[in-house]
Formats: sequence, C-alpha cells, structure tokens
Amino acid sequence: MSLLIAVADYAVRFTVRSESAFECARRYLIDALARGFESLRDPECVALMGPLVPGAVMPGGARVPGTSLELDPAQAAFCLGVMLCRSAGGEARLDPPCARASASLAALLATADYLARKARMEGQSPPTLRDVLAAIVKALEIQGVLAPVSGEPCAWTATIRRARLAAAALATAQLGGAQREIVTALRYASLDGGVSADGEELSDRARADWMLAEAMSRAVRHACQAVSYQRARPPTALAVEIPELRGGSSAPVFGTEFIARLSQRRGSQETERVRTRFESAVDGHFPARQAERIKTLFASPERLDDLPVNELLAALVTNGAR
Repeated sequence: MSLLIAVADYAVRFTVRSESAFECARRYLIDALARGFESLRDPECVALMGPLVPGAVMPGGARVPGTSLELDPAQAAFCLGVMLCRSAGGEARLDPPCARASASLAALLATADYLARKARMEGQSPPTLRDVLAAIVKALEIQGVLAPVSGEPCAWTATIRRARLAAAALATAQLGGAQREIVTALRYASLDGGVSADGEELSDRARADWMLAEAMSRAVRHACQAVSYQRARPPTALAVEIPELRGGSSAPVFGTEFIARLSQRRGSQETERVRTRFESAVDGHFPARQAERIKTLFASPERLDDLPVNELLAALVTNGAR
C-alpha cells in the first residue's frame, strides 16, 4: 500500500474513539482560540485579515471567530491561520515541535463552518464540533507519524509541508471526498512548493506565522479542487510519491498513538491554565453579555462537542467592526 493511500484511508475511514484524544484536541482548540482573540488586538494581525479582494465577501460562507467576516473557506482558513497561529506575547504554544494543531484547526474549522451552514440551508444535519475535534486528532497523527519518515522532524519548512498535507487530506474528507479525491488533494499539496524559510526569516515570528496561515489556505484550496476535479474526471493514477516523504519502505500505521503521547504530558494544571487564559481572552474581546454566554458554552465539554459547528461559530462572531 502506498503512503498516499495509507494517509487517505486513515483520513476517511478511521474512527477516533479515544476520549483522551478528544480531550487533548479540545484543549488545543481552547488554547488556539484564546491566542486568536488576543491576536485580534494586534493591528498588524488584523491588517492581514479580510477578503482577498476588498469587498469580496461571501454571505453564508465560512466565518472567522472574533470578527464579522464571512469568506470562502480557503480565505477564511488563511484569516483563521493568521490569528490562531500568531505567537502572541512570545509564549510557547501547546503545539508539539513536529505538528501544528492551531494551523490544522484553521483549515478544518473554516471548512466545517462552510459545510454546516450549507447543510442547514439544504435541510441536512450539519457537522458537530466533535467531528472537527476528530479531524484535529487525525491531522496531528498524520503530522506526528510522518515526521520520522520525512527525515527532518523539526525543520520548519518540513513541518509546514506536513501540516499542509494533513490539512489537505482531512479537509477533502470533510468535503465528502473518498480515497481517490484525497489522494489527488495530497498530490496537489505535495507538488505545491509553497514557501520556504531560512534562519533569518524564522527570526521574524510574524513571517513564520503567516507562512502557516498561507499553507492552510492552500490546503483547503487543494481539497476543493480535488473534489471538483475528480468528480468530473476519473484519476489516471493513484500511486504518486510525496517528495519530502521519501525513505519509508512501507506505509506507516496511523491511529491515535501520537496524540496519546501528547495527552500524557498534559496535566490538570495546564488544562486549568489554558481555560483561565481563554476566559480572560474572551472577556477582553467580546461584550460582557456575549462573553458570559461563550464561557458558559465552553464550560461543558459534552454540550460543546454535540454543538453544530455553525451554532458554535455564531456564538463566537462579532457584529460590526472587526
């Protein structure tokens, strides 16, 4: 079995059952949103956010938490990536060195909100937050397992490529893509040169965060293109090599082991710290009554997980100015 097919099968067929994995993904979500709301206080961050062409909004499209923006999923993923990947205050994130949970969340949340709003308009059941959390678990697993295969476990450019590959696979699955569509998206993502960075560029954290945001936008774009292309024209081949993942004689096995190791390192003290920071960020960004509703919503994991994504985003957006 080729590596691409192994990744595609995992993205579309594997069911996440580990509650500790869901708990870890939920913690990544809360941490990313907290930092994202803090980042919206930074004029340089806000200046990067918005439609690609001024005025080209998409009513009914994907929304960006903490703003009033409604955009196509790819541009929404970029804006989400800008705010969620922002290194606010210079503090280290929960993200492990070989994977980027906050970046994955940007692509997966934008895609999920678009699909949820579309489902509501068509009278269908929208995806829930638990679906997004399961996708985050899989995205982290793909990045973590592929790190040793790439030969550059912590090199920044390689980390971005793995994040783009994982997000492209999971976004395609979200869009209803089957194995062949996901393989096509992975092919697009692997052939996409994207951006690379040297040591001088990486010293500029804003530049590094922008690179991650751009990678997530490209991942969603590849997913949308793959689904549209493959449904219109059958693929000519499935066996496509990913250049930066050479070296493995057999496809690795994917499950939830990577995030299980991450979960073991996270204690209750860190969970409380993340929640405290989230509540402080919510209080600092939203009007008092809306902030209280948001904090109440996030206080119950069971209720939060079952919430349709479109309803969650409706609680997190603002009316009026960004």
